[in-house]
Amino acid sequence: MTIMQQILKIGENTMHDHTFLVDRPSGHPVYLLLLVKKRAQFYIEGEWKETPADIAVIFKPGQKHLYGPAADASEVDFPAYVDNWMHIESSAALLPEHFPYGKPMILHNPDSFYSLFHLIHSEFYGAAPHKNTIMDALLSALLQKLLDESSAEEFSALYYQLVSLREKIYSFPQEEWTVDAMAKELHISSGYLHTVYKHYFGITCIADVIQSRTQAACELLTSTSKSVEEIGLLCGYRHLEHFVRQFKKVTGITPAKYRKYGIVNI
Repeated sequence: MTIMQQILKIGENTMHDHTFLVDRPSGHPVYLLLLVKKRAQFYIEGEWKETPADIAVIFKPGQKHLYGPAADASEVDFPAYVDNWMHIESSAALLPEHFPYGKPMILHNPDSFYSLFHLIHSEFYGAAPHKNTIMDALLSALLQKLLDESSAEEFSALYYQLVSLREKIYSFPQEEWTVDAMAKELHISSGYLHTVYKHYFGITCIADVIQSRTQAACELLTSTSKSVEEIGLLCGYRHLEHFVRQFKKVTGITPAKYRKYGIVNI
């Protein structure tokens, strides 16, 4: 059976003052998804609980809503409360039953959630030919990211630092990445970095550096007319021989042959 999901209403960067309070004893007849950008408070399991900025909450249909700005917000604090919200109708459970409906979750990489929400918000008010297909894909992606975030207790705070480090490695392969420097940035030992990086990503950090450089080199070899030596320098290799040797070790062919045939997937 195909699960039908539809966004009925949506709002982005909705702002309220310190008197704002949502009090719906019977909730909504549909799902309510919130991405709350400022400190707030939610009434959960019989008590008020303060939440930090950048949290997400999904309420099930009929689930009580009671929330507002942080308790210490005053009239000089404007906006005292800011959120992104959407009402979602679904023909089946939006997420598995073990998902913590009605409970705030910290967003460890909030910008990625806000960017995805912004795309959904823009598509919602558009009229492109493939709007529905795009909306379905974006909403599914957002929900799956929230499902992953609900399991965040499985990951330590270090995990999110490692993800950030990995993003930098692939964004700036030309940098002089060393185990000692990376470990120092994360305030851990080199040995522990080696172990934990491989645990999470299935590859050592140095092997990932080589992978990022090879990937960047492949792109430059097929999209520019720069010399092999120039490309090596742009990918972090000071010596041509080192670049060629490492590239061939990863791809099985030399950079020159890759430029000619471009048949290796990295």
